[in-house]
Amino acid sequence: MTATSLGRLFVSGRQPAALLAMRDGVALSFGRFAADVAHAAGLARAARVARGAVLSADPYRFLVGLFGLMHAGATVVLPPDGLPNTIAGLRDEFDVLLCDEPAAAQVAALPIEEGRHGAAPVGVLSPASAMLEFFTSGSTGVPKRIVKPLAVIDDEIAMLESVWGEAMACRPVMATVPYRHIFGLTFHLLWPLVGGRPFVSHVDDLWENLLARGVADAILITSPAHLIRLSGIAPLPQGHRPTLVFTAGAPLRAAQAREAAAVLGVQPVEMFGSTETGAIATRIQQSGDEPWTPLPDVQVRTDDAGCMIVQSPFGTGGLPCATADRIEITPDGTFHFLGRDDGIAKIEGKRVSLARLEKALLALPLVSDAAVVVLGGAAERLAAAVVLNGEGRARLDEMGRFRFSRELRQQLAQVFESAWLPKAWRFVDELPRGAMGKRRDADVRALFLARRGHAP
Repeated sequence: MTATSLGRLFVSGRQPAALLAMRDGVALSFGRFAADVAHAAGLARAARVARGAVLSADPYRFLVGLFGLMHAGATVVLPPDGLPNTIAGLRDEFDVLLCDEPAAAQVAALPIEEGRHGAAPVGVLSPASAMLEFFTSGSTGVPKRIVKPLAVIDDEIAMLESVWGEAMACRPVMATVPYRHIFGLTFHLLWPLVGGRPFVSHVDDLWENLLARGVADAILITSPAHLIRLSGIAPLPQGHRPTLVFTAGAPLRAAQAREAAAVLGVQPVEMFGSTETGAIATRIQQSGDEPWTPLPDVQVRTDDAGCMIVQSPFGTGGLPCATADRIEITPDGTFHFLGRDDGIAKIEGKRVSLARLEKALLALPLVSDAAVVVLGGAAERLAAAVVLNGEGRARLDEMGRFRFSRELRQQLAQVFESAWLPKAWRFVDELPRGAMGKRRDADVRALFLARRGHAP
């Protein structure tokens, strides 16, 4: 099917009987979607909504609310999650919440309904004036507003279609990632909508549930937070494997990429980007640590500190976007990601790179994952949350927490001066990460604040 644009979706001539989505084995047609959007738009217009938030646990109904608000001329606010405290904290950002369940927070709400007919059909939508507002917490946990016109997302989808559209054909799209974030929204819902590919109106957080649905010949949208949970799952046999696997949120380590390929039968396509910039680059790891290749129409360069500056038509405002991502550009225009540059702490008067310290921890033979944060107090101190491999866990059990942490400090002391050595340690089964695999310092710090004084 020929791809259309999000603004002309409902005047594109797509047949009402065309398959739009599948929900628990039930087909949802494009005609049904058009009618449901028209009804939602009518409710929003009648309520004179200028700024509307949309929230639903069901991807199909989420899209109904999203397009209903846009076709009513309202700015769309996308909360990062549906937690009552989150909605309450964003209460001043919107007039009405479109939702399919009673709002947990005390806010004005309109229902997202299905099967209601009779509303006037919606027409052309101006992608330049239809605005979506994302709230991303970043590494600190403080919400940050990012405004993107639908036109920018439309252009990005057109680029993605030019690169991968032929390989995707009309295969169904399934996801393990939330669609309130830009990656899940674009790859799981909007791109399939434009390309005429059916999406599965469900998000499976557990691999057992997703694989039980069957992923044969499907396009899978996932994240490192999910791919690292594939251990113990038997490799999928021929005829039961997905066609493509897209992942974003954080770079995969080479071992994680190999394990994902061994289980799923296909090498993951990694996407590098952000809400602010849109998709920047991509890679597929074959031997490990392959460089990233910028996507069409995206240019990257570095500032004097080696941090990436992105010039992209898919960003906010079309202006160069400075990032805290340190990269090394190769002669052929690809680049290696070296880590974040916003992790500099002043400890005992010394500048300490948290990224460099984490890299040193990861190089220790007993460590499989690690995160370093700064704890406040009378004097700031470094704290390390560490995931051990099997040999490391056995050593911890043998030595005890105090002696084992001292041993790790001694190993680090061979590389760093005393100011760089963590004073507090936590040994955990896995690091706390968000749904997209991104780590927030606030969540790691909470591991120490919850048990302050109970460990060295």
